[in-house]
Amino acid sequence: MTVAKGATEYNRKLIEFARVNTRSAFDYAQGLLGVKSPSEFVELATAHTRKQFDIASAQNKELYTLAQDTATKAAEPIKTSVSKGINKVA
Repeated sequence: MTVAKGATEYNRKLIEFARVNTRSAFDYAQGLLGVKSPSEFVELATAHTRKQFDIASAQNKELYTLAQDTATKAAEPIKTSVSKGINKVA
């Protein structure tokens, strides 16, 4: 995977996550329209917050893994070149 491919995949994931988060926000807003009591509001808000925290945690983990893989693959040619240079000197 080249750095460009990794960056493209990272950006695709960001767009995908933005769509998921936007849908969730609209669902939450629609749910708020049906709230009839303060206790329903608290229940809905709590459930939404918990769900969003779980989603954000999973999204961040996925982005971190993707970025880490891209960085590792991008550094491989440099690592190989340095190793070859050290072997020539030694």
